[in-house]
Amino acid sequence: MICPATLLLEIGDCRARYPHRDAIAADGGRVPVAVESGKRKHAKFRWACNKRLRNALATLAHSARQSNASAADRYANARQREHNHRRALRTFGRAWSRIIWRCWTTRTPYDPARHTGLQQHITVTIPTASGPRPDHTATQRMAHLTIVASPSDRKELTLTSS
Repeated sequence: MICPATLLLEIGDCRARYPHRDAIAADGGRVPVAVESGKRKHAKFRWACNKRLRNALATLAHSARQSNASAADRYANARQREHNHRRALRTFGRAWSRIIWRCWTTRTPYDPARHTGLQQHITVTIPTASGPRPDHTATQRMAHLTIVASPSDRKELTLTSS
């Protein structure tokens, strides 16, 4: 569990240091730098940043991709949009830095059941004549499988339940 300890060490305890949600991402090298020269404008990788925080956010994004179904889907979508592996992880690191900032400023622990990306991923809809409607019972079962079960258990449960 070096990643949470490193994040806590690098972010510190001064909440005024990061006044908005993208400040942690900028300090950790998760946002691009705009470069303008004449008529040309493009974005470059941010090299001048806190390297330990950048590595901790990359580790967090990589482990979330492997253990969270919605993160894995978002990673796959980024790869389909022709993002390379590192750019897709930078995008996840930026998203996680926003989540960390929100939890840090409100002093609340992270709850994956309240995370909108996970909710969108596990919502089960039923097609009806008036349009699709959510199936709350099936959605609650999916939420329980996603949050409680490990990835290998989820695979076994979905294979045996079909």
